[in-house]
Amino acid sequence: MKKIFFILSIICCSLIQNMAISAENTDISKSDLAKIGFHKRLEISSQQQIKEIFSNYQKYMNTKELDKFLGLYDNSYKSSDGYDKETLKKLAIEVIKNYPDMKYDIKVLSISVDVDNATVITKEKLYATTDSNIEYIKGKGYIDAESTNIYYLKRFSNEWKITSDFIVNEKTAMRYGLAKFVPMLIDAPSTVTPDTDYTAVLKINLPSKYKALIAIDNEPISYPTEKIPNTFRGLKPSGIQERILYSNKENKNENATASVGIVKADIKDDNINVNIVGLAFLTSRVNVIPAKVNSFKTVADAKTIEKNVVKNESK
Repeated sequence: MKKIFFILSIICCSLIQNMAISAENTDISKSDLAKIGFHKRLEISSQQQIKEIFSNYQKYMNTKELDKFLGLYDNSYKSSDGYDKETLKKLAIEVIKNYPDMKYDIKVLSISVDVDNATVITKEKLYATTDSNIEYIKGKGYIDAESTNIYYLKRFSNEWKITSDFIVNEKTAMRYGLAKFVPMLIDAPSTVTPDTDYTAVLKINLPSKYKALIAIDNEPISYPTEKIPNTFRGLKPSGIQERILYSNKENKNENATASVGIVKADIKDDNINVNIVGLAFLTSRVNVIPAKVNSFKTVADAKTIEKNVVKNESK
């Protein structure tokens, strides 16, 4: 053991001497040093800078300051769904247009910095009402979404930018009419392999005087959205409906979806009138990931991240 320490000591001394000689013979200008991000001394720590980025992220989303929001992203940005910065801009414009009263909340769960790269895990929530009405239902709809996300950041000189992200899990619900007050959710695995079967489960706690027509399906996450025709069927008396779905073969992330129509039958003089009193559209994200990949995006890693997020939230 002592011999190893001795060898390391010699190597260390040799490196110091060589560095000193190199420094004497090398003329490095201040402008050259400025280009090397991690060599410049910072008054604010990387952790603090990154926290400020996500504080501004929430602020710009809520104030609808699109240019400032997009300024948090590097031009090289690419999401795990294949979206680039231009697509992100189009999506943000649509959200601002369709949900003008949107309230966005983002909580940073962890920050890991490795020199000029950083990984940030967040929990995010969104609440809003729709800016348009839907046929048959009075009043505007209500949307809520919740997700766990991983952001990847890179420091360019001394400015951190988001370069990629990965949504670990995400659930959204858009509700109209009575559906705004009826507990319901769709559940599906957050990660699957391509071309494999998985089960999506819809649960609804529906008052007995109402009936529900439901459709469960899956659709790839793409822009523009690919709409798939739905086949509706009656909800089981238990309020729990399952369907076996097959993930796509193209390694595209997808959503397990549920469309719900709540109806009430009015019987008068042997005539039955069926009135639609509520509509809901629910999604649960399913990441379609190849079984053999040399990256964090393995099924096992994604599940580990989910477990760690739960632990962090419980503290």
